[in-house]
Amino acid sequence: MATFVMAMSINPTAKKTHADLNNQINISLDRFRKSNVKIDQLFATLGRYDYLAIFDAADQMIAFKIASEINNLGVLETETWPIIPYDEFTRLVR
Repeated sequence: MATFVMAMSINPTAKKTHADLNNQINISLDRFRKSNVKIDQLFATLGRYDYLAIFDAADQMIAFKIASEINNLGVLETETWPIIPYDEFTRLVR
């Protein structure tokens, strides 16, 4: 399993178009469940991104699939990064 962080911003057009924006965001986030991926942690943020999701996926292709599906819905724009624990990283660069 690989761990990923997905940063998400609400599409400015969606803010103007959807009166039920919260419901539309939940529909977008449901793409994780439909791909059998559980979000480990979901945060709302202040700043460049509106939400951060931390999740584990079997491989990078699943993370790509979920991000593409969410982007295609047009409510959230995503940026996804693979991550590893800091201790593992320091062992790699020793």
